[in-house]
Amino acid sequence: MTGSILRMLLALCFGPALDIAIQEAIAQPLPAPRRTAVCIGEARSDRLQGLTPEGDLILGAGQLARLAGIRLPDAPPHRENALSWLKARSGEPALVQGTDKHDRWDRISMRIKSPGGPPLDWAHGLVEASLALVDAGLDSVFCQPELLALEATARERRLGVWADDRYKPLDANQSERLRERVGSFVLVEGRVRSIGERRQRVYLNFGGLWAEDFTIIIPRTTWKQMLDRGLGVEALKGRRIRARGILQPWQGTAFSIGMPDMIERLEGDRPAR
Repeated sequence: MTGSILRMLLALCFGPALDIAIQEAIAQPLPAPRRTAVCIGEARSDRLQGLTPEGDLILGAGQLARLAGIRLPDAPPHRENALSWLKARSGEPALVQGTDKHDRWDRISMRIKSPGGPPLDWAHGLVEASLALVDAGLDSVFCQPELLALEATARERRLGVWADDRYKPLDANQSERLRERVGSFVLVEGRVRSIGERRQRVYLNFGGLWAEDFTIIIPRTTWKQMLDRGLGVEALKGRRIRARGILQPWQGTAFSIGMPDMIERLEGDRPAR
């Protein structure tokens, strides 16, 4: 007997109230479709016309762009060095790859390569030269996980931004230093002391005093992605991690992450470098 016939007979016998209950029981929601991340777009020829005062790239026809997956330093001299690196490529042919989606500053997120043998990926070049930091949370999808390995190598060399205390990873237990960097994009290293799971968010706590200590706030959608990667409670509680984000004042200090790649598990118990 089909669901529709069953509902009709029961409704006739027992009234409309029971019919509504049967409909709710039978009409189970379908699983939400899994979104497929498309990271490979069609490459086209373009060239860098120049940079805006804010450091945005001006491509052909005046299109504003930024390099996907990285963040330029926010203070001299490293910011000027990064901008000089980009300006040196002005007027050269380039292959650009990205979507047509504009951010609130009317920029598009692009991967840009200088053709030749082998092609030079601009984001890779800046990270390898210790002139940029990886920011996996700038886009809806992080398409260049290899950038994290490049950054780790650059950080070990302690050159460029990694020779400057402003950009080195902060210790999650140094509350005063964290408060000094509120509003800035930072890397933080520490041991996850406890994990609080709520309906909408998950909280990674690094201390016992919530009004003073550092916390990472993870939306449920991101937490589900982390679970799919094996980054659940068992994998994180009691472990040292490195995370990155824009530091905010919230019961001490905190930042939110929108991408699993914004958290890295650290091997061993080495202190923040």
